[in-house]
Parts: sequence; C-alpha cells; structure tokens
Amino acid sequence: MKTILIPTDFSDSARNAFDFALKLFGEDNKFILLNTYEEPRSTTSSMISLRDILHESSVDSLREAEYRVREVLGLKGIQLDTYSEYGDPVHAIANFARNDDLKVDLIVMGTTGASGLKEIIIGSVASAVIQNSPVPVMAVPINYKPEAPKRILFASDLSELDGSSLPEVFMDIARVNKAEITILTVNKEHDIIDVEKAEVGYDLHIQMQELNHRFEVIESENIELGIEEYARVNDMQMLVTIPKQSTWFHRLVNPSLSKKLANHIDIPMLALSK
Repeated sequence: MKTILIPTDFSDSARNAFDFALKLFGEDNKFILLNTYEEPRSTTSSMISLRDILHESSVDSLREAEYRVREVLGLKGIQLDTYSEYGDPVHAIANFARNDDLKVDLIVMGTTGASGLKEIIIGSVASAVIQNSPVPVMAVPINYKPEAPKRILFASDLSELDGSSLPEVFMDIARVNKAEITILTVNKEHDIIDVEKAEVGYDLHIQMQELNHRFEVIESENIELGIEEYARVNDMQMLVTIPKQSTWFHRLVNPSLSKKLANHIDIPMLALSK
C-alpha cells in the first residue's frame, strides 16, 4: 500500500490531481489531503484572529473535500486523512513528506494554467516542491483528463542515474498500468554515448527487466524541444525526469532560457527524487 500526499487549495486543479492519483493507484491506498494557509504579510493587531479565521476556513473546506470523495465519488471506505497546516506551502509540503510517521511515497499536485511543462516547472509552487521534496513529485496539468498512463517517457542523459535504484513508486506506476517505458536520451549532433553511460543504461535495463521498456536516442541541438517533440509525436502520456541531477531541468527553471520553449507538454510529469 502506498501513501499519497495531495496538497490542495480546493481549486479545480487540485481536484483534478486527486482524481488522477485515484486513477493511478486505486482506492486501496492511503491518501492525505493537505491544505496550507498563511495570512497576508502584515503586522496588524488582528493577526491572531485572522489566522483563526483562516484555520476555520481551511478545516471547513477540507471537510467538504472529504465529503466529495466519500459521498459524491462514492468512495466511503477509502483511507483518507486531512490536515490543515499554517505556514509557507512549500516548506509545509516538504515537511509532511519527511515525516517518518506518515511514510509518504509520492506527492501529487495540480498546476495552475494549461500550458504544460513550462507552467509545471517555472515560477510555481510545484517547481519549488519538486526541488525540495525527499520523495517523487507528480505535477498534473489542470486540463489533463485523468487516465492511466500506457506510454511513459523517461527523459535522461543517463549521467544522473549513476546506477542508483529507481523509486519503487515509479516502478509500481508502470507495472500496475502495464505501461511501455521509453528511456529517451537526446544528444546534440554527432555526440556519442560514452562507456560509462552505456554501463548505466545496462544497469537501468536490469532494473526494468520485468517492465516493458526500450531505449531511444535522438539528435537535437535543443534538448528541451527534442523531448517535447518526441513526446508529442509519440503521444506520450507521462514524462519522467530526475530534476536534481538533470542539466536540462535546471535550464528550464531559468526564466530567460524557458522563453525559448515554443511548445508545451500537457501531460503529467513525475519528478523522481535522488
């Protein structure tokens, strides 16, 4: 059984993320709804009372969200806990994920806007959570219709893997949904894969030997656009990255370079933790 943490601001985006988590894992897992709140930056004497009001509103909204899950969706027996937490959302989410008692396996969160990969990563709470989380994070575009992924694109130059074991939650997603995984490496023209990366690729193949997977190498002078084009042409349903070691991920979070992204990937992105 997996424990899935779903941050919520009670928006359509957050509800969509919850529905996608259900589609991925089914109701036989544990789900945690977390709402964070903080008052506007101010030093007025009414600060404490305002915090109390925000807390009451948070608790009431969580109660309504739980009602939706149990009564409207008909999941009366689902393991669902709700938490209202004061403070910065990024730190609160990361702290929950680090809580040994909760044993969180994955964070699933919605993203505002409908412009895919660019909006998932750049200038958002999801971006900060991805870069600070000790567990994998799934970012789900608001307009993405929840469906079980059958085609997963794992974008990697292989150097960030260094023989490490892949998170079990990723393996479970692929296994449960009988997905085909394409491990995509984007090289600039005339680049070659060195011996060290080839060895990492072999280690990855051994780890995935029970899964349907294949390796693909393409050439593109722009790695980001190469990944986006491949995902679009091959109708991929999920993108997987390892952002903390990924050079191209760090280029994406640089606002000046992100403007070069002419297209968008409107599919969920699973950022693996390392």
